[in-house]
Amino acid sequence: MNFHIVRLVPFESVHSVPIIQVSEALVKKLKLPQDISFLDLQCSRNTISAPVVSIKGEECTMRLDPSILHSLLLFEEEKNYLVTYDHAKQKLVIGPVIGLLTEISLKEEQIDLKSIHAYCQELANYSDEIGAIFYVFSIPDKRTEKSIEGYYYENDAWKRYTLPFPQVIHNRLHKRTNERQQMFQDFTQALQEWKIPYFNDHFLDKWTVYKQLQDAGHLQPFLPDTTLFSKESLKGCLELYSTIFIKPINGSQGKQIFKVCKEADCFHLSYSSIQQEVSSTYSTFAELYKRLSSHIKKKQYIIQEGIDLLDLDGRPVDFRYLCHRGENHRWRMTSSTARASKTGYFVSNLAQGGEMLSVTKALRSRFEKEELMHLRQHLKEIALEVANVVGTESDGIYGELGIDLAVDQSGRPWIIEVNTKPSKNMDSTPSSSMIRPSAKAIILYCLYLIDETIKEA
Repeated sequence: MNFHIVRLVPFESVHSVPIIQVSEALVKKLKLPQDISFLDLQCSRNTISAPVVSIKGEECTMRLDPSILHSLLLFEEEKNYLVTYDHAKQKLVIGPVIGLLTEISLKEEQIDLKSIHAYCQELANYSDEIGAIFYVFSIPDKRTEKSIEGYYYENDAWKRYTLPFPQVIHNRLHKRTNERQQMFQDFTQALQEWKIPYFNDHFLDKWTVYKQLQDAGHLQPFLPDTTLFSKESLKGCLELYSTIFIKPINGSQGKQIFKVCKEADCFHLSYSSIQQEVSSTYSTFAELYKRLSSHIKKKQYIIQEGIDLLDLDGRPVDFRYLCHRGENHRWRMTSSTARASKTGYFVSNLAQGGEMLSVTKALRSRFEKEELMHLRQHLKEIALEVANVVGTESDGIYGELGIDLAVDQSGRPWIIEVNTKPSKNMDSTPSSSMIRPSAKAIILYCLYLIDETIKEA
């Protein structure tokens, strides 16, 4: 379905009934029937019918009575919207409506979107640029089929409005506990009943993703040996490997990760928290297990084979590949970056003080030009294949994934983990006017999902 940017202009009609005025240029562009006298207008789940007349004009313009704008929950001011005409249903559809679901807190009469605040501004600015309606909202405790309370970005501030119900929703909830709430379950159930697509459906845990990639077969050579934590599996892994990592299956930001190094007469244990890394030494396996089990019994953990990673001056390096879906659900790489851990740390996450640098700069420290170029391409191909497998095998729709890869000292790539809510501080630091490719990719995927939904209706 072809959308066109149209200027909607409010005007007070002198007629007893509100009318729609459509410029001649727009009549031609939309291929409206020549004898049309009434027009059905739709914005998301709101529809109104009104008399329509053609007016002279070379620009794609539509003039609407404020009462029509009010009925459609559109802004009663001059704005650009994406518009299309559905010939089969003889209906003019205004403005794809995109909602981003996240936690919202109020701070001095302004909303705080935490780590995705600047990113949401980019999404809003790009949507405004192309004529889509974008806003942010939290899990609604009350809802209707036609509207929702949300925050729209205008004049450099987020303002609360009653807005048209979104036609597509991007799930950016930060907390797994919020996805387990009954309110969220009821809301997503309603979305399915109303055939409103939403992505990224839910958090995926590390063990589920590992099994998906292992079952794919062709990715198995790039997977570190991984198993669920138990006393027996811990003992078995320490017999096989001199270094292992123990990670919470629902962890993020490099928090609560244990590193165990087996030495001749002891076990060296390092622990990563958001504030620091703590180290201790145990002379027997029983002592080590007692220390780990006191912490780990509260959550599920995996044990992962330790890899002798590429490093920069002793700082381990890994790579984040940000991948997005586009038309026909095909994945593409939007950005890539390398991360070196803070000196003395084994976790490279930026939240833990890691340093961001280019993939080329990180690889240049160890590999010659020709091998470097081959390795860069190989990493990209693996990232895209991982995104394709996870996106295909997981329940629900996923349109954005952060793929964490690594390279060992010999140049062999490894798949470390997959992030369903990737950090927005990884691909570059945006200026006030910059819109990153990752933000554009999200909005364009939303438009694709809306288009597909309209075609299937």
